[in-house]
Amino acid sequence: MKSYLVIIGAAPCVKDDIANLPVSPEACDFIAVGLDAMDKLLGRIEYMATYHPYEIAQCRERRTKAGGNVDYKVVSHITQGASGSVDIVIPFKQPSGSSALLGVLAGIKEGYRKMILCGCPLEDEVRDGRTKNYQQFRDGWKAHLDEYVGKVRSMSGWTKDFLGYPTEEWLAR
Repeated sequence: MKSYLVIIGAAPCVKDDIANLPVSPEACDFIAVGLDAMDKLLGRIEYMATYHPYEIAQCRERRTKAGGNVDYKVVSHITQGASGSVDIVIPFKQPSGSSALLGVLAGIKEGYRKMILCGCPLEDEVRDGRTKNYQQFRDGWKAHLDEYVGKVRSMSGWTKDFLGYPTEEWLAR
């Protein structure tokens, strides 16, 4: 286990967020959250988190097609998806904070003390011709704050405003 866990989302800012990480990627483990994040980072990922376990096989297919590793642990809220097994179960609690928060909770369960969100701004966006509304997930982040406070920061968007940026001071604590 490395010093930091980076949670990789699928927002358009993800590549800029990764490029501007304030720590060396060599000091980080990575978790991709959801199907659309599986090909955003072709370097090694240690985990994949999803609230859509029926997409587990599709996630592996997308990762394989992109040339990334597929020997990662699967995180979800149930023990078995229709298309694959789950290695780490994080029970679902209302309200949802999206698969990004699921990734954070898995990171805590795995023992990470510092996590950084990349491509998880939780801001509405148009992707594949459809508007994706992330406003609803902000309530989950607010409701479950006591579970992760001080352990996670973000590179962009609403999550950066809410959680803070991963400053040198925070990283050194």
